[in-house]
Amino acid sequence: MKKVWPVDSQDKAEDLVILGISYARMGKHLKALDAFQAALELEPDSAMISYNLALEYISLNKPELALNYLNTAVKSEPDNPDYWCELGIALYCIQDFPAAEESYDKAMSCGGESAQLWNSFGVLRFVTERYAEAKVFFIRAVQLDPLDQDAWYNLGDSLELLGDLKGARKAKGEYQKLSSRKKS
Repeated sequence: MKKVWPVDSQDKAEDLVILGISYARMGKHLKALDAFQAALELEPDSAMISYNLALEYISLNKPELALNYLNTAVKSEPDNPDYWCELGIALYCIQDFPAAEESYDKAMSCGGESAQLWNSFGVLRFVTERYAEAKVFFIRAVQLDPLDQDAWYNLGDSLELLGDLKGARKAKGEYQKLSSRKKS
């Protein structure tokens, strides 16, 4: 990838990270990658910069490129549940389900309590046809974030497969309400 910023003593990794985050929020993922890579050259041992770089690769649907950076992040800060959760997501994307499950377990053992983590773990249970377990994870995700559309949708799917059609309709109804609010 072409460097757009010269890396010299006047550049600060922190400024490049802020720039990278700004680009990421605007959806300019390639520019964000460049900023994070330049920051990582200045601070090669930074777990946070590695993590942000990995997030951009995941956003670009290149989870295999994110793995190295996520492994660096979890080795540097093994008690950070966010790093473990994203590692689980990347592993899930490349269909390494056993390793993804280990990462989600580790995130939870580190105190991870985000709707994203619970929903991601639920999706993993769902694709491995453990629908009753998936339901529990999706319920926890919507408890943590009642505005999480994906978790409501996934909860509806798991309830439907478990034969709870009334519950499935309710969950899908919540999803529809949230979807229509987002469009307004």
